[in-house]
Amino acid sequence: MQRYIRGQQTAEMVADDHDYAPVASTRARAIPAAERFWQLAKNNKLLIAALLVAGLLIGLLATFLATPQYESSARVEISRVVGNVTEVEGVQTEDAVLDGQYYQTQYELLRARSLAERLVRELNLTQDEQFLTAFDLGDLSGNSEAAIASLLLNRIKITPVGSSNLVDIHFTSPDPALSAKIANAWAEAFIAANLDRRFGATIEARSFLEKRLTELRQRLEDAERELITYSVDADLFTIETPSAGEGGTPAAQTLVASDLQTLNAALAEASTARIAAESALQAGGGALAFENAGAVQPLRQQRSQLAAERARLRATAGEQYPAVAALTAQIAELDQEITSELSRSGGAARAALVSRQREAVDREQRLRARVNELRGQFVDQRRDSVQYTILQREVDTNRSLYNALLQRYREIGVAGVGDNNIAIVDPAQPRNVPTEPNLPRNLLLSLLIGAAVAAGIIFLREQLDQSIRDPAAIYEELGVPLLGSIPRVPSDDIEADLLSKHSELYEAYFSVFTNLSFLTDRGMPKTLMFASARPKEGKSMSSVALANIIASRGKRVLLIDADMRHSGLGSYFSLPKSKGLSDYLSGSDNWSAMIVRGAPFAFDVLPPGRRPPSAAELLSGPRFADLLLALEDRYDHVVVDGPPVLGLADAPLIAATVAGVVLVVEANSGKLRMIAQSVERLERGGAMLFGGLVTKLDQRNVSYGYGYGYGYGYEYGSKDAKKEAEG
Repeated sequence: MQRYIRGQQTAEMVADDHDYAPVASTRARAIPAAERFWQLAKNNKLLIAALLVAGLLIGLLATFLATPQYESSARVEISRVVGNVTEVEGVQTEDAVLDGQYYQTQYELLRARSLAERLVRELNLTQDEQFLTAFDLGDLSGNSEAAIASLLLNRIKITPVGSSNLVDIHFTSPDPALSAKIANAWAEAFIAANLDRRFGATIEARSFLEKRLTELRQRLEDAERELITYSVDADLFTIETPSAGEGGTPAAQTLVASDLQTLNAALAEASTARIAAESALQAGGGALAFENAGAVQPLRQQRSQLAAERARLRATAGEQYPAVAALTAQIAELDQEITSELSRSGGAARAALVSRQREAVDREQRLRARVNELRGQFVDQRRDSVQYTILQREVDTNRSLYNALLQRYREIGVAGVGDNNIAIVDPAQPRNVPTEPNLPRNLLLSLLIGAAVAAGIIFLREQLDQSIRDPAAIYEELGVPLLGSIPRVPSDDIEADLLSKHSELYEAYFSVFTNLSFLTDRGMPKTLMFASARPKEGKSMSSVALANIIASRGKRVLLIDADMRHSGLGSYFSLPKSKGLSDYLSGSDNWSAMIVRGAPFAFDVLPPGRRPPSAAELLSGPRFADLLLALEDRYDHVVVDGPPVLGLADAPLIAATVAGVVLVVEANSGKLRMIAQSVERLERGGAMLFGGLVTKLDQRNVSYGYGYGYGYGYEYGSKDAKKEAEG
C-alpha cells in the first residue's frame, strides 16, 4: 500500500483559480488505553464469551479425563563440608559466594541424569511391575534404562526451601505408594552418590587392597601347603624353641636336631660320670662310696663339735679342767668308732666303685652310638633343609606381605569413615488425595488461556484490518484532512434525521458544513463533489445532507447526480424517469428543463438521465465544465454526487472541473490501500482534495475516541448492508 503523507503541505495548498484552501484536521482527543481496551472487549463480547466458554469446557473435559496424579515429597538437609574458621571479612565474603555456588551445584546434581540412571539400576525399574503398570510401560524397546531415566527426570521436581539448607524432592506418578518410593529412593541415591564422590579414592584403594589381599592369601595358603607337604615327604618335623635372640622370638628346629642336642648333652654327662668312677677306682678304694660315706659323716660332725667345745674350754679353764678331760675322753671314743666303721666298709666300697665304673662306660658307649646315628640323620636333614628353608622363606615373605596389606586395609577403612553432610529430614509419605488434576486451577488456567486467545485474535484482527477504524488515520496515513465523522443511523430514519436539526446525523453533517465553510474567505466553495473509492460508502447520503444544510441557510443549491452508471439518489427522492445529465452531455442544451425539485428537501436536483454506453467519453468533453459555469450563475452552490473512483475514469474527469473533492470513506470496511489508490487517481487527474469524511461509525470505533454518543448498531442503505455491518 502506497502511503501518502502530505500533511501540512496539503493544508497549505491554494487553488490558483478559486483561492480555496483545505482545512487541516485535528485528531480527536485520545481516550485512555484502559477505556479503549474496554471498548474493544465490548465490541467483541460475543467472541470473548465464546472463547471463554470453550476454554472452560475444554478445561472441564481435560480435568475429568486426566489420570489422577499423586505427588510425594522427601525433604533433605544439605550442609557445607568445610566451614569458615576465620573471622576475616574478606574470607567470609568469599565463603558466601562459594556457598551459593555449592548449593546451586547440589541442586543441579539432584537433577542429574546420572542420578536417575543410578536409581533405575538400584530399583531395577525396568523389571518393576508396579512401576511399569503405573506408567503403562508394557513394551520397552531399545534403551529402556535411558527411557525410564528420562521419564523420571520429567516427573522429578527439586525445590529449595527458602534460604535454608533444606531441599524438597517431589515426584509425581499415578500411584501414591510409587511416588513415595521413588522420592525416598531419589534422596538415598543422592546421598550414596555424594559419599562416592567424597570418598571415591578411599573406596578405590580399599577395592584394590581387597583384591590384593585375596591374591596374597591364596599365595600364602599355597606356600604353606607346599611347605607342609615337603616337610612330610622329607621327614622334616620341626618344633619351636625359645630363642635367645632379641625379643625372644621362637626358633624352629627338627626333631632329629632336638634329639641330637639332648643325647649329646646326656653323652657329655655319661663321659663325666665314667671319668669320675675311674678316678675313684684308681684311688685304691681310699675313698668311700657315696652310700657308705653317709654312715661316717655324722660321727665326724659330732667329733668336730666336741673338739671345738674342748678348745674353747682349754682357752678359759686350762687342760686340767674336768670338763676338758671329759671332752677329750669323748673325742677318743668317737675316733675309735670312726676307725672301726672305716675298716668295716672298705671292701664293699671298692666293689661299688668297680660296678659304677662299668655302668658309666656302658652308658657312655650306648649314648655315643645313638648320637652317631642321629648325627648321620641330622646331616641328611641338613641337606634337605635347603629346599625347606626356601619354602619357609616363601611362606614368611607371603605372610609378611599379607600382614602389611591387611594393616593398610584396616587403616584405610578407619580413614574412610567420615561425617555425611546430607541427611533425610522427612521421608516421603503416600498421599491419599491426588495433586493432579486440580479443578479450580485448571478452570482458572482455561479462562486465562481463553482470554489470551481472545485477546490475540482481537489484536490480530485489529492489526490485520486494513479498514478505517480510527478516523484520524485519514490524515496520518493519507495526508488528507479529516472534515468530519458521521455515525451510523437506522436506514428508515435517514430522511427524518436529515430534516430534523436536532438529530445527531444533522449535527454531524453540520460540523462538516462548518469545516467546509472555512475553506475560503468567501465561505463554502461554489462547486463541490463527493466521491468514494467504492459504492455504498455514504457519498450519496453525504451529498444530500450537505445540500440540505446549505439550502436550509437560504442558499440556492443544485445537487447533480453524476453517477450515470448506478445512481444512488433514488433512495432519497422520487425522481421521474426523464432526461438528465447524460442527455445534456450527449448534446441536449436545455439543461434547465431537466432540473427537478428534490422534495421533501429545499434544493434542486439534476438527475443522471439515461444510462449512457460510455459515461467516460461524455465526461471527457468540455460540456460538463460549461454546464458548471452556467449553473454557477443560477445557483449559489453546486454539489456533485460523483461515481466511485476505483475501476472507472468518471470521477477523476469530474473532479478536475469542480473546485474541490470531499472523499467519503466508510469506516470498518474496505482497505486503506484502496483509499490511497483513490487519492492518487484524483490527484493525478488534477483534483483538489478538500479532505476526507468518515461515515458509518459505530461501537467498533468508540475505542478510538469517535463515539459522539450516536445510536450504534444501525446502518445506511439496505438490510443486506445492515447484516454486513452487524457481522
